[in-house]
This record gives sequence, structure tokens and C-alpha cells, in this order.
Amino acid sequence: MTTTPRLTACPRPWPTACASACCRAIGVSMSEAGHSAPGEPGPAVQRRLHPLSWLFAVGGVARQLLLPILAYLLLGQRDSEWSVWLIGPLGLYALWAVLHTRSFSYQVLGSELLVREGLLDRTQRHIPFARIHNISQQSHFFHRLLGVTVLRLDSAAGGKPEAVMAVLSLAEAARLEAVLRGQRAEVSDEAAPAMPIQASQSASVDADSPRVLLTLPLREIVLLGLSSNGGMLLVGAFFGAVMPNDQARRLLGQWLGAPARALGRLFIDDMKDHRWLHLLMLGLSAVLMVLLLMRLLSVVLAVLRYHGFRLELQGERLLASHGLSTRVRAGARLPRLQRWELSASWLQRRLGRCRLAVSVAGDTAHQESEGLGPVGQFSEMAPLATPAQAQALLHLCLPGLSWSALPWQRLGRPSLRRLLYGQWRLGLPLGLVLLLAAGLWRDWALPWWGIAAVAAMLLTAGWLYARAWVAFSAYALTDDVLVFRSGVFTQRWVIVAASRVQTLRFSSNALDRRLGLVHLQLDTQGGSKLQRALDIPCLERAQADALHQRLWRRV
Repeated sequence: MTTTPRLTACPRPWPTACASACCRAIGVSMSEAGHSAPGEPGPAVQRRLHPLSWLFAVGGVARQLLLPILAYLLLGQRDSEWSVWLIGPLGLYALWAVLHTRSFSYQVLGSELLVREGLLDRTQRHIPFARIHNISQQSHFFHRLLGVTVLRLDSAAGGKPEAVMAVLSLAEAARLEAVLRGQRAEVSDEAAPAMPIQASQSASVDADSPRVLLTLPLREIVLLGLSSNGGMLLVGAFFGAVMPNDQARRLLGQWLGAPARALGRLFIDDMKDHRWLHLLMLGLSAVLMVLLLMRLLSVVLAVLRYHGFRLELQGERLLASHGLSTRVRAGARLPRLQRWELSASWLQRRLGRCRLAVSVAGDTAHQESEGLGPVGQFSEMAPLATPAQAQALLHLCLPGLSWSALPWQRLGRPSLRRLLYGQWRLGLPLGLVLLLAAGLWRDWALPWWGIAAVAAMLLTAGWLYARAWVAFSAYALTDDVLVFRSGVFTQRWVIVAASRVQTLRFSSNALDRRLGLVHLQLDTQGGSKLQRALDIPCLERAQADALHQRLWRRV
């Protein structure tokens, strides 16, 4: 009776002298070890990125150089000598991008993912499946046109992602994501080195079919744009990209210089001639035009970002997909959610809408130039929803949360004095500047009665704002959650699971100690290093001690 020698896995994943020794020890040749019989498990397959990955790497650098090149073409000398000198460096970088993307490879070895990358400095990482807590996909317009996507793997530690695969084919990304999530653990590179695409797509379907929790039609997306300040962020990002570049800044100055100078002369003439009513109407018209433009930009940005928004629940994973120009698919496990923020601006409250954002453990909003930025991370459960929908989503994440039964406790009266003192600390220097301006520029400055009226209006507005903030602010602590609400124009409710509180911090300055107030800050497990999970200012000492005793037992 003859026995067939059993093939054992080589302790090293690449063929070296060790592989030859292993094969000689079991009495088979290298050719026999590398080619298994049909139906038997084969060797681990080393897979690479999509052949067009180098094109997107070069396109990323070209996108960063687009604005300086455009400014040079419009403002610089119109000769072609500079373009000849650019051919060499761009060609070398294109060659480097091709070699670098070809050097990236990955393998599925049992319950871990082996990733190798680097051209001169080689890096090899073993990533256990259990360490991967978030898998995100991002597809720009050209990605979808060519049928590829960027796959990003994040761990609970946060910071730099474990791996960024830019780019993979859609079928390969779906196959790899299904393997990493354990939806078909029996299919891996070791067991099926060459699996058909049809089998990959059919095997990637989970036993638990996704359940749709929330969708956003076009009408809701338009309301989201009208009730948000996305246009301001877009304008800020534009100026942030233009101002560091001298040529781009000069080009922008040429376009906006003449209208700005004409408007400035009109304001100065009105101040010199004391035409206060005309000046007021002109200022209001300018503000309304800017607000209208900002809302229009906000709507455009909302449509581009949230088109086709869909929130699904698959097992214990929340999956969100959205985007028109850039299609993003991100997810997070329910146990990894650490912080929830329910917010509603003044206009959103008039429309009966709110926003529900979340923070995932290890999510530090670390932006990688070669992969996904914060836009590709799971950060919103509901960009716009009704309060009932938002509370239903909160109940899904926190079954013990009963919104109507929360024991709210308001802040004490000393908190009002603390806020007013803080406003006066900023208001007094501003008043001195106005007085100095009135003394230096007697021809244009506001009269004394105008300065007094403006000061009285600012003081009244500050007092009303502080009074409204203290009247609304309150906190509630139950066995499961700690909730803090605050705000005037935009009201926020921050919810933190009490069982996930990691650190507590109490602080107070000289003014706080004189008023008997304490500032409470707490962090959650794997929370962001950029901001605290919860920040409650102006707590009375008795309230802070009670919170400390109840929360410290759970830390």
C-alpha cells in the first residue's frame, strides 16, 4: 500500500531555499509543490493592484499642480521653454509611479492579510482580520468610468490606515472585502487561487441581507443644502488653496480688484457724506447677495456629496453609500460607535429636520494623500432626518436610551455670569479700537452717538445670547448614557455611552474657582486626539462631584 505524501505549508510565504528544503523533507519536487491537483488547495496567490493604478497616481500629482500651472499660463511669459523642462521630471515621476504601483502586492493567508509595498524601502505587514475594524471604498468619476475603486482598511488604533489599495477592480474589491469581513471565510487565496468573478460576486452576499434604514431623495438633499453652511466651507477651501500661491493670488486680485475698489469707494463716500440710510441699505444688499450665493453653493455641494445616500444595517455593521462625483461606501460596526451628535440649525428646526453624526473608535480624521480622506470615513448616520427618524437610529445604537425619560439637569446661575465675563473680556478691546478710530479719523468715523448705539446693541445681543445659552444647556446621566445639550442658533445634543468613557478631566481657572464652577472633559476608548468626546463647561462644584462619582465607577 502506497501513501501519498501530504503537502505542508512552507513557513515563509515566498519561494526561497527554505521552500526547497521543505519540499525535500517531504519527498516532493518544487514543481509538484507549486502545482496541486485539481480540487486540492493551492498555494497562496500574490495579487497586485489594477494595471491602471499608475495612471491615478500620476493624476493625483497633476491635480495638485493644476492651479500653479494654470496661473503660470495666464500670468507668466507665454513661451514654451518651461514646458520642455517639465517633460523630463514628469516622465521620471510617471515611471516611478508605474514601478511603485507594480511593487504593491497582497495575499490572503488564512486569517491575515499580507501586504508588501515599496520600491527602494520594502515594507511587509501582516494584518490580522480581527484587527481590521473599518473597510471603506471611494470612487471618483474616472474611477467609476474605468470600473475601479480605492479600498482602505482601518484599525481601531486610528491614525494611518493599515492599507490603502489604489486602485482595485470592483470585482476584486468586493471579493477582498467579503473575505476580510468573514462573510465567506471558506474562500481565500489559499483555497481558491483563481475563482471566477461570478462565483466571487455570488459568494460575497451575506446570509443576513442588508436592511435599509434611511434614504435621502433629491428634495431632502436640496433642503440639506439650503439649511447648511457648506458654501462657506467651499469658499474657505478655495481661498485656502489660492492664497499660498503668489501667481494664483495675483490672478484672483485682477479679477476681483476692480469691483472691490468700486464698492470700497462707495462705502467711504457714504461715510464721509453721512448717508447712513444708503450705507445701511447697501450693506444689507451685499449681505443678502452673499448669503444667496452661499446657499446656492451649499445646494450644489450637498447634491455632489449626498446624492443617492443610503444607510443600511447588515448584521451588526452600518453601511453608508453616497456621492455623485465621488461615490463613497463606508461602514462601521455598532460596538465601535463611541459618540453621537444630534444637531439642528435654526432653519432646520423650522423645517422639522436635524442631523445625526457619529464618531467611530480610532477615527482621528487622518487624511492620506494616496487614499481616502475624512470624506471616506463613516461619520454620519443621517445628514438630514426628522427627529423621529434620528431617535429611531439612536435607539438602534443605544437600546437603553429613552429620550423622553432623560433626567435633565440645568446649569446653575453662576454660569450666566461666567459667560458674560468672557464676553466683556473680548468686547472691551473692541470698544477701545472703535474709540481710537473715532479719534483718528474724525471725517469718516461714526459719530459718538453712533458708537454708543452700536456698543449698546452689542452688549444687549451678548446678554441675550448668554441668557438663551444657559436656559437651554443641560445634561442628563443614566445608567447607559451621558447627554449634554447646548447652543442657541444651532442646538446640539452630544451623547456618549457611559460604559465607553476612558478618561475624566476637571479643570478651572481663577475666575471659575471664584464663581464655584468646574469644566468637565471626557474621552472615550479609541477616541480622537483632535477633540474631546464631551465637553461640559460651567458646571457647579456639586454637580461636577456627583458626575465624577457616578462616572468614575464605570471607567
